[in-house]
Amino acid sequence: MLVIRISKTIFYNKKAESYVISAVILAGVAIAMGFAVLAWAQGRSSVYTQEYSETMDAETAKLKERLAVEYIVYDGNKIRVYLLNWGTIDGVRIQSVYVRNSTWHIAVSTPPLKFLNGTSTSYLDIGKEGYTDISSNALKDGGYYYVRIVTVRGAVFDSTFVA
Repeated sequence: MLVIRISKTIFYNKKAESYVISAVILAGVAIAMGFAVLAWAQGRSSVYTQEYSETMDAETAKLKERLAVEYIVYDGNKIRVYLLNWGTIDGVRIQSVYVRNSTWHIAVSTPPLKFLNGTSTSYLDIGKEGYTDISSNALKDGGYYYVRIVTVRGAVFDSTFVA
Protein backbone atom coordinates (compact mmCIF):
# COMPACT_ATOMS: atom_id res chain seq x y z
CA MET A 1 0.00 0.00 0.00
CA LEU A 2 2.85 2.29 0.75
CA VAL A 3 4.26 1.72 -2.70
CA ILE A 4 0.97 2.70 -4.32
CA ARG A 5 0.74 5.86 -2.27
CA ILE A 6 4.33 6.89 -3.20
CA SER A 7 3.72 6.15 -6.88
CA LYS A 8 0.50 8.23 -6.83
CA THR A 9 2.41 11.10 -5.25
CA ILE A 10 5.08 10.94 -7.92
CA PHE A 11 2.71 10.63 -10.89
CA TYR A 12 0.10 13.13 -9.77
CA ASN A 13 2.32 15.82 -8.21
CA LYS A 14 2.62 18.48 -10.93
CA LYS A 15 4.95 20.69 -8.91
CA ALA A 16 7.82 18.27 -9.27
CA GLU A 17 7.38 18.11 -13.04
CA SER A 18 7.34 21.88 -13.44
CA TYR A 19 10.66 22.12 -11.57
CA VAL A 20 12.22 19.48 -13.77
CA ILE A 21 10.88 21.03 -16.97
CA SER A 22 12.05 24.50 -15.97
CA ALA A 23 15.49 23.13 -15.10
CA VAL A 24 15.74 21.40 -18.49
CA ILE A 25 14.62 24.56 -20.31
CA LEU A 26 17.08 26.69 -18.34
CA ALA A 27 19.92 24.27 -19.07
CA GLY A 28 19.00 24.27 -22.78
CA VAL A 29 18.99 28.09 -22.91
CA ALA A 30 22.36 28.21 -21.13
CA ILE A 31 23.87 25.71 -23.56
CA ALA A 32 22.44 27.56 -26.57
CA MET A 33 23.83 30.88 -25.27
CA GLY A 34 27.18 29.21 -24.71
CA PHE A 35 27.30 28.04 -28.33
CA ALA A 36 26.25 31.51 -29.54
CA VAL A 37 29.05 33.17 -27.55
CA LEU A 38 31.52 30.55 -28.77
CA ALA A 39 30.55 31.19 -32.42
CA TRP A 40 30.82 34.96 -31.95
CA ALA A 41 34.23 34.68 -30.25
CA GLN A 42 35.53 32.39 -32.97
CA GLY A 43 34.39 34.83 -35.66
CA ARG A 44 36.05 37.79 -33.91
CA SER A 45 39.20 35.76 -33.40
CA SER A 46 39.29 34.96 -37.11
CA VAL A 47 38.94 38.65 -38.00
CA TYR A 48 41.71 39.63 -35.56
CA THR A 49 43.98 36.91 -36.92
CA GLN A 50 43.42 38.12 -40.49
CA GLU A 51 44.11 41.76 -39.56
CA TYR A 52 47.25 40.76 -37.66
CA SER A 53 48.46 38.71 -40.61
CA GLU A 54 47.91 41.59 -43.03
CA THR A 55 49.70 44.03 -40.71
CA MET A 56 52.67 41.69 -40.30
CA ASP A 57 52.90 41.15 -44.06
CA ALA A 58 52.87 44.92 -44.65
CA GLU A 59 55.51 45.56 -41.99
CA THR A 60 57.70 42.76 -43.34
CA ALA A 61 57.44 44.18 -46.86
CA LYS A 62 58.33 47.62 -45.49
CA LEU A 63 61.45 46.19 -43.85
CA LYS A 64 62.49 44.52 -47.10
CA GLU A 65 62.49 47.85 -48.96
CA ARG A 66 65.90 49.38 -49.46
CA LEU A 67 66.49 52.44 -51.60
CA ALA A 68 69.94 53.89 -52.04
CA VAL A 69 70.18 57.54 -52.98
CA GLU A 70 73.12 57.24 -55.34
CA TYR A 71 73.50 60.83 -56.41
CA ILE A 72 71.67 64.16 -56.22
CA VAL A 73 72.11 66.85 -58.86
CA TYR A 74 70.87 70.45 -58.64
CA ASP A 75 71.04 72.53 -61.81
CA GLY A 76 69.36 75.77 -60.75
CA ASN A 77 65.68 74.92 -61.27
CA LYS A 78 65.33 71.21 -60.54
CA ILE A 79 66.71 68.58 -58.25
CA ARG A 80 67.35 65.15 -59.74
CA VAL A 81 67.61 62.27 -57.26
CA TYR A 82 69.12 59.00 -58.57
CA LEU A 83 67.86 55.88 -56.79
CA LEU A 84 68.73 52.19 -56.64
CA ASN A 85 66.47 49.47 -55.24
CA TRP A 86 68.88 47.15 -53.44
CA GLY A 87 66.26 45.58 -51.18
CA THR A 88 64.68 42.15 -51.38
CA ILE A 89 61.22 43.19 -52.60
CA ASP A 90 59.94 44.29 -55.99
CA GLY A 91 57.59 47.15 -56.72
CA VAL A 92 59.03 49.93 -54.54
CA ARG A 93 56.85 52.99 -55.18
CA ILE A 94 57.65 56.52 -54.07
CA GLN A 95 54.88 58.33 -52.25
CA SER A 96 56.60 61.61 -51.33
CA VAL A 97 59.90 63.41 -51.59
CA TYR A 98 60.80 66.15 -49.12
CA VAL A 99 63.60 68.66 -49.62
CA ARG A 100 64.44 70.93 -46.71
CA ASN A 101 67.06 72.95 -44.96
CA SER A 102 66.99 74.27 -41.41
CA THR A 103 64.21 76.84 -42.05
CA TRP A 104 61.86 75.52 -44.77
CA HIS A 105 60.89 72.43 -46.74
CA ILE A 106 59.38 71.45 -50.10
CA ALA A 107 57.11 68.41 -50.28
CA VAL A 108 56.28 66.66 -53.53
CA SER A 109 53.63 63.94 -53.43
CA THR A 110 53.94 61.09 -55.92
CA PRO A 111 56.78 62.54 -57.99
CA PRO A 112 57.33 61.06 -61.45
CA LEU A 113 59.83 58.20 -61.46
CA LYS A 114 61.89 57.34 -64.54
CA PHE A 115 64.39 54.70 -65.50
CA LEU A 116 67.87 55.85 -66.49
CA ASN A 117 66.95 55.58 -70.19
CA GLY A 118 64.17 58.16 -69.63
CA THR A 119 61.13 55.88 -69.80
CA SER A 120 58.52 56.50 -67.12
CA THR A 121 57.72 53.97 -64.45
CA SER A 122 55.77 53.94 -61.21
CA TYR A 123 58.00 51.50 -59.29
CA LEU A 124 61.50 50.08 -59.04
CA ASP A 125 62.10 46.34 -58.93
CA ILE A 126 65.06 44.66 -57.24
CA GLY A 127 68.35 45.90 -58.71
CA LYS A 128 66.73 48.57 -60.89
CA GLU A 129 67.88 52.17 -61.00
CA GLY A 130 65.87 55.27 -61.69
CA TYR A 131 65.54 58.92 -60.89
CA THR A 132 62.96 61.48 -59.94
CA ASP A 133 62.93 65.21 -60.64
CA ILE A 134 61.76 67.87 -58.20
CA SER A 135 61.21 71.39 -59.47
CA SER A 136 62.65 74.07 -57.20
CA ASN A 137 64.37 77.35 -57.71
CA ALA A 138 64.37 78.23 -54.01
CA LEU A 139 67.73 76.60 -53.32
CA LYS A 140 70.85 78.71 -52.94
CA ASP A 141 74.24 77.66 -54.25
CA GLY A 142 76.46 76.31 -51.49
CA GLY A 143 73.50 75.54 -49.22
CA TYR A 144 73.24 72.26 -47.32
CA TYR A 145 69.93 70.41 -47.95
CA TYR A 146 68.23 67.24 -46.77
CA VAL A 147 66.24 64.91 -49.00
CA ARG A 148 63.74 62.45 -47.50
CA ILE A 149 62.09 59.80 -49.68
CA VAL A 150 58.97 58.07 -48.33
CA THR A 151 57.68 54.94 -50.05
CA VAL A 152 54.06 53.85 -50.33
CA ARG A 153 54.69 51.14 -47.71
CA GLY A 154 56.01 53.80 -45.32
CA ALA A 155 59.77 53.18 -45.44
CA VAL A 156 61.85 56.36 -45.10
CA PHE A 157 65.23 57.03 -46.73
CA ASP A 158 67.28 60.15 -46.07
CA SER A 159 70.19 61.79 -47.81
CA THR A 160 71.90 65.19 -47.97
CA PHE A 161 73.46 67.30 -50.69
CA VAL A 162 75.09 70.69 -51.25
CA ALA A 163 73.50 72.83 -53.97
